[in-house]
Amino acid sequence: MRRRLLLVRHGVTDWNREGRFQGHLDPSLSADGLREARLLAARIAESPAERPARVVSSPLARSLQTAQAIAEALDGTDVRVETDRRLVELGQGEWEGRTHAELEVNDAERYAAWRRASPRQPPPGGESLDAATERLGTLLDEVLGDSEQADWPLCLVAHGGSLRIAARKLLGMGLETRWDVELDNASLSILDWDRDSWRLVSWNDVTHLLGQVAVHVDEEEGEPLAL
Repeated sequence: MRRRLLLVRHGVTDWNREGRFQGHLDPSLSADGLREARLLAARIAESPAERPARVVSSPLARSLQTAQAIAEALDGTDVRVETDRRLVELGQGEWEGRTHAELEVNDAERYAAWRRASPRQPPPGGESLDAATERLGTLLDEVLGDSEQADWPLCLVAHGGSLRIAARKLLGMGLETRWDVELDNASLSILDWDRDSWRLVSWNDVTHLLGQVAVHVDEEEGEPLAL
């Protein structure tokens, strides 16, 4: 059986549209986000090569709602959404709930320094990339460790920051390696196990959204702005 991993970013929230840092806070999907989740779910359910046998999600509402839409679209299966706290978004510290426009005025010096930093550093009081990488690494080791397990394809539903880190781990890329890639809301990325390593099949596929909803990107030259 092919070992295929689906990485799904949650649908859009009002906070995404507003450029508001979400982090560990828990806004729900917007009306557009719910529609995106249903379009993504239909696309996955209709593709035999993508229909997951197992769905594991961040417990934050924006991811969980997206994962539930996927599970509900899998008619004739008993797939249920599992949640795992290790998939949550990177903590954004003091800036959670605040917008870029607000920070430009009310926290201008620190905000300007953060925008200049490359690679992007966590906001003040935010979760370090090393800490996030460690927790996501333990999750991946656990869910992917048994090469004989029958739960393939496996679908992980999470966030822009946490999924980038997961992909880095799977592709053997260290945090020091610059990797400026966009990751839209309700996007699908696919990796396959090829002999002795993971191979990237597709990244940031949003063809299921084109002509249906406006694709949202909160990026600057491939780096995330508000997680």
